[in-house]
Amino acid sequence: NLELVNKLKHLIKPFFLKRTKEEAIKEIPPKREIHLTVGMTDLQIGLYKEMIRNKGVVYRNEAKSCYNNILSQLRKICLHPYLLKDIEDRSLDPYGRHLVEAGGKMLLLDKILKKLKKENHRVLIFSLFTSLLDILEDYCISQNFEYYRIDGVTSLEMRDNQIEEFNSPNSKKFIFLLSTRSGGMGINLASADVVILYDSDFNPQMDLQAIDRAHRIGQTKEVTVYRLITENSIE
Repeated sequence: NLELVNKLKHLIKPFFLKRTKEEAIKEIPPKREIHLTVGMTDLQIGLYKEMIRNKGVVYRNEAKSCYNNILSQLRKICLHPYLLKDIEDRSLDPYGRHLVEAGGKMLLLDKILKKLKKENHRVLIFSLFTSLLDILEDYCISQNFEYYRIDGVTSLEMRDNQIEEFNSPNSKKFIFLLSTRSGGMGINLASADVVILYDSDFNPQMDLQAIDRAHRIGQTKEVTVYRLITENSIE
């Protein structure tokens, strides 16, 4: 009961030391967060309206009612239309320009990354959807961007090796793709100075933890966080 909880708090209080990152080190560089709103492409607008009108999952070859899943499907359309089944034209080059032009966020990300590459920044990109990370991998390959990736199926050994190599002084890796909820504790990627939240978690603490992969003890540069938001949408 509440009385016992209060007694327990009183007993353990002398043994707990609360120390924030700001108290632990004063020299850590600042961070700034920039919200970037972006419009949808014509393809996304059409799918979005069709999804709302049909109140279900939209496929090119069939329509299936899926009322409980409409929120997730609308979010996928905002991220990239190819996250829906049968939308991508498989006759096209999988690494072609259509990968970028299909989604508003991808068009913006393409501009940001090319600019950051020229300025020698190093970037962490987070998404809740591993299927979106698949698309981002194809994009990195198409642009010859060297990258690593961590998601829920990455082994602990591979994760540690990638982190060590990414942080090495002579690393040529430009981008680290990460699943927002698979990062966990112990991931230090302070060699990156830009964090891009491709989509936001419903739990803001998960986004803060993602940002802290770069903005942490050991960081020597100001960290810039870009949060991508699709305007006039479920986001």
